[in-house]
Amino acid sequence: MSSKKIFTAISLVSLGTLISRFFGLGREVVTASFFGTTAIYDAFLLAFMIPNFFRGLLAEGALNAAFIPVFTEYTTVYKDKNKSLEVFQICFTISILLTSILFILTLLASYFATSFISESAKWFWVWTLLRFTFPYLIFISLTALNMGVLNVYKSFFIPSLSPVVLDIFWVGALFLLMPFMGKTLEEKIFGLCIGVVLGGFGQFVFTLIPVMKRGYRVKFNFNFKHPAIKKIGRLLAPVIIGMAVGPINLLIDNSMANLLYEGAVSGLWYSTRVYQLPLGIFAISISTAILPWLSEDISSKNYEGFDSNLKFSLKLLMFLMLPFTFGLIMLRTEIITFLFSRGLFSSESVMLAAGPLAYYSLGLAGYGGISVLIRAFYSCGDTVTPVRIGVLTIFANVCFNALFMKFLGHNGIALSTSLVGTGNFLLLIYLFNKKHFKIKFEEFGYFILKVLIVSAIMGFILLAYKTFLKNSLTLPVLLFSAIIISTLFYLLCFRKAVLKWVDFYLQRRRV
Repeated sequence: MSSKKIFTAISLVSLGTLISRFFGLGREVVTASFFGTTAIYDAFLLAFMIPNFFRGLLAEGALNAAFIPVFTEYTTVYKDKNKSLEVFQICFTISILLTSILFILTLLASYFATSFISESAKWFWVWTLLRFTFPYLIFISLTALNMGVLNVYKSFFIPSLSPVVLDIFWVGALFLLMPFMGKTLEEKIFGLCIGVVLGGFGQFVFTLIPVMKRGYRVKFNFNFKHPAIKKIGRLLAPVIIGMAVGPINLLIDNSMANLLYEGAVSGLWYSTRVYQLPLGIFAISISTAILPWLSEDISSKNYEGFDSNLKFSLKLLMFLMLPFTFGLIMLRTEIITFLFSRGLFSSESVMLAAGPLAYYSLGLAGYGGISVLIRAFYSCGDTVTPVRIGVLTIFANVCFNALFMKFLGHNGIALSTSLVGTGNFLLLIYLFNKKHFKIKFEEFGYFILKVLIVSAIMGFILLAYKTFLKNSLTLPVLLFSAIIISTLFYLLCFRKAVLKWVDFYLQRRRV
């Protein structure tokens, strides 16, 4: 694939991700007015996260990571549509069987658990709502399979837009279904559960249509002894371990938060929606862009080029993430208030979400750096080291959660997440230098120090600006003017670097 095609694909992924992230944020803005940070919404979020845990583990994670390489072989090497169609249909059958079995087991566990738990207990409603949210896993797993097929055919925009379908059904359920469910929040929440399942089905249909246009019709096929399925099975086990780290940490964080006070889970959820916006847009784009270049440098033994490209991507990432870190910390209360403070989202809810946002923001640079460094390991053919470090972070996360929760409540969980991410990033740098070849980070370190200093000054400017003018300006005017002023200050400080990078990208596009 040429650089131009790579950039085109990345642009489409970035555009789709940007659209879906903003739709997702809009969904949470609307939901906040209906449920705020109430106990029942805490329970719903956990009941929604559990099928999403299996989705990240089995569907979008391990299954696609194992499915895409094998399916690509059948579409590009054999070039036989009947053979690739059979592989798709067998995987379709396996996906339905696995997720249906998981749903039945969860259903049985739910009825068993609720028979022993008091209705006033926090986990009673989690287990109850799981009966209605878990079918979402069946449809979203099939959606992930469709997305895998489309990605093999270099179709990236439609898969990246599929979360928007869920957002539409989610918001539709709030206005169209919930009024018919009852008067209490405990009754109304079932309307949202139905909306989630319908949203999952909508995502499946949305991605199935372009798949069917490519000649892949849906049909059950039980030929589980097919050589392609055996090959996928061999790839699946080690990939599951690597893909499990993120979903496990997320589930642990929110399960431990549910042991705290009402609104702890919701507070973490709302703050995560904001904190992941820059991380999702910029880190995904940069890490996706850099992998082909790094792989090409390793293949051609161009280690100097590898060093240059890796440091360039890390510089660009830190240039974007560090000002967001200071900006989100300084404007955390104003951002949360502007986005969510309406309806049942009270001033107490603002505090429950603003606190974690500050602590989560401390880990932006670390998690962004991880996304790039993992690609550096992959380009060297090393998939084991990142997995080992990832497994280590699970234990570190549990320990830090337990420690910081005693002093900071649910804010401690956010702080733990940031510390674990930063530690992971530094450990990846150390092991990459030790196991592969040494990257000269002297110049990189000087640049990061400069970015850190300018970002800190920008943060103090934001603090002073909002402190002196908070009583003179309305919140929207204060927030947007502060963002514009701080952005202009930051870009002026790095105007030469910005012009250089723009020129660099334009040259790459012309290649």
